[in-house]
Amino acid sequence: MGAFTSQIIVPETKACTKHTDPKKPNWITIHAVATELSIAEVERLWLRFKQLGCSDKGELSDEAFAQHPVYQDAFSRNIMKKFINLRTKTISFENFLRGLKWCETSNTEDKLRGIFRMLNNGNNLPKDIFRKIIERVYIQPEDKGNIDRVVNTLYQFMDPDNTGTVNEENFLNGCLKLPQPLLEEALNFELLPSHMRQELHNKLPEFSSTGPTPAPRSNVGGSVAGGAIPDDKTLQKIAVKVYNKDWARLANKLDFEFEDIEEFKSQNNDKRSQSPSFQVYNMLKRWKSREGSLAKSSVLAQALRECRMDDAAALLS
Repeated sequence: MGAFTSQIIVPETKACTKHTDPKKPNWITIHAVATELSIAEVERLWLRFKQLGCSDKGELSDEAFAQHPVYQDAFSRNIMKKFINLRTKTISFENFLRGLKWCETSNTEDKLRGIFRMLNNGNNLPKDIFRKIIERVYIQPEDKGNIDRVVNTLYQFMDPDNTGTVNEENFLNGCLKLPQPLLEEALNFELLPSHMRQELHNKLPEFSSTGPTPAPRSNVGGSVAGGAIPDDKTLQKIAVKVYNKDWARLANKLDFEFEDIEEFKSQNNDKRSQSPSFQVYNMLKRWKSREGSLAKSSVLAQALRECRMDDAAALLS
């Protein structure tokens, strides 16, 4: 994944393991703070990491990983190897968390580029190699007859010059031509399933019906009550928090089509409108105007949480 890996791997001098180890009670909380994930997410992924065969030090060696059935899948094996510390030949729990968080929160383009660099180590993708990859996806006997059709159809999108090979840009552009809902579903990855995240959110005291009723909150400074319509200042703050994430996914959650998103991105009347945060702000204002009295902050907050933008959703609580 090249440049993307450098965003994930933490130098040993700054690693969580300098301050904790799996035997200490702060193991989960320190990792949650360092990766900006919730306690529930870190606990769930710690269980998965142990199932992969990590050591008592909270590290996963290549030898231990090789014993797990996941290792037999070349794509999964290639992903995990991107996060190995070259000196220790292990994957730390912190880097495991950061890698999976990248899979969840990265925007569509970064995910597609990351996938391409996994398929053939970043090299151009010949049709015969791509066919072998598709063969691993279509494992049922009744699906085998579809392989050639699928490969040929995809190469019509990705190989417009009919060269028999696909480079990264053609792969990206070809994938982006796919129907947006289909592409979003294919790339969707959740550290914590949406229903579990919603259950945890509902159990927070300030949202629980069994807890004390919270005092009314002031609307000064852009803060809004759960059922109110968010003001423009709040929408501006949200835009600043989410513009560098996959905000196209948020737009989809708010019922905008691919063409709408492209329109927001192409508004270049002045330097201000070229700013990604301003594009998101315009999208949120359009949603608010379209929905009218139904543009409740609770609706927007839920959409943000489903897109793993919890910090922005907190502005609406």
